[in-house]
Amino acid sequence: MADSSIVTLRLPKALLTRADALIPKLKENSEIFVVGRLSRSVVLRLAVLRGLETMEENAPPAPKSAAKKRAKR
Repeated sequence: MADSSIVTLRLPKALLTRADALIPKLKENSEIFVVGRLSRSVVLRLAVLRGLETMEENAPPAPKSAAKKRAKR
């Protein structure tokens, strides 16, 4: 991951427990290919990626005025 940044965030223990519980299930999933060890960090990265994809698909289009403001930056 040459183009990456470290992000530190607090997560409730319940979410970490859920991520840990997914590890054995994802190991059995042939659609998930991970180089190296399937860890909590990998599960959380996949969750962020899939969550962002879902949010992007379901997000309403930005108002034109907001898009113009962003373009000026």
